Amino acid sequence: MNNILILGNGGREKVISEKLKNHNIHFYSENHFQKIKQICLEKNIDLVIPSSEVYLCSGIKDALQKTLKNVKVYGPNKFQAKLEGSKYFSKKIMNELNLPTAEFAYFKTFNDVSTYLETFYRKKREQDIVIKYSGLAKGKGVYLPKDYQEAKNAIIELHQNSLDNFKGIVVEQKLVGTEVSVLAFCNGNKAYLMPQAQDYKRIYDNDKGPNTGGMGAICPVNVLTKEELILVNNYMDTVVKKLHYNGVLYAGIMKTNNGIYFLEFNCRFGDPEAQVILNLLESDLYDIINDSIKNKPLTIKWSNNHAATVVLSHVDYPYSKLEEPVKVEISENIDNTVKMYYANIQEKKNQLYTTGGRVLNMVSVDNSIQQALENIYNNIYKITYNGVFYRRDIGSNYKIKNKNKI
Repeated sequence: MNNILILGNGGREKVISEKLKNHNIHFYSENHFQKIKQICLEKNIDLVIPSSEVYLCSGIKDALQKTLKNVKVYGPNKFQAKLEGSKYFSKKIMNELNLPTAEFAYFKTFNDVSTYLETFYRKKREQDIVIKYSGLAKGKGVYLPKDYQEAKNAIIELHQNSLDNFKGIVVEQKLVGTEVSVLAFCNGNKAYLMPQAQDYKRIYDNDKGPNTGGMGAICPVNVLTKEELILVNNYMDTVVKKLHYNGVLYAGIMKTNNGIYFLEFNCRFGDPEAQVILNLLESDLYDIINDSIKNKPLTIKWSNNHAATVVLSHVDYPYSKLEEPVKVEISENIDNTVKMYYANIQEKKNQLYTTGGRVLNMVSVDNSIQQALENIYNNIYKITYNGVFYRRDIGSNYKIKNKNKI
């Protein structure tokens, strides 16, 4: 039995810990390196899993390995994590390795991108664009402007809300097609693909409203054919080999009428994608992680079932959280077909409270995505709190096809 420290404490971290239940699990959710080192020493930690990009992009792996030689860290180092921490770096890697991706331009300053957009829209070009913050933005740094005013508002918002020193903006050609998330366990030499998943970023039904961290997910989906999956796997292998990448690599893919394109890379599990993907994992997660760190070949088995999750948030999300906690009531009559993973819930004197944001995930595994979703929506009303909100259309766009595996 190993002592494992998971950095983070949301729904994603809860499902990771569930897959490591035969070990001693500890959680810590601040990005305070010295405190993390202290916990490693006090708890005799064998393995650290930084589940969020914030830890990885700020260099937690480098910091721990420099001073605590016996502590293993699952995830990329600071340089490798630039795949997520810098959209510009990621796009350069894609171009260098000939990965298909949208044409783009990078602007280091607010004035540079502002001037470019003025010129772009003055010429009344028909091509639609996507505006992305190059640094970390908690899943909310992507805008799809319809006109110049929306584009200008987007870059103003990104400039004002940047989490760190302004990292610049990437302006891309907009691609039209179907998005799919392809994640992989990576051992420094090869990417071992997980089942395809789809997440739902927009806050409202029918993909309306602003982007969020994710309002639901389904898995497996069948967007990519077997041949396309092999192609994606080969492309991801080239990235892993070039960077000697170790950890989870997340590729956002767009399937268009002209083929597949890489939209972005993330350097960790998605949230809520982890909640559906890991619920289909039959192999031992610790063995996968341990073999990855040792650069060994991986043997991974997946369930033939299907998984879905719906996120319950507060009605004010993603704009704000609550100043005062509200009570969360969860019925004892929730069916055993549904699991719950708390995200922003605290317990005090046997009463649950939340301050909003994404509050919890409801997850179901069944013989079809439709049945899994039916299980969730038949029970979701049994969770109540002031301001409860969730999308009612998760998975409604999904069509059954033959399952494609690799």
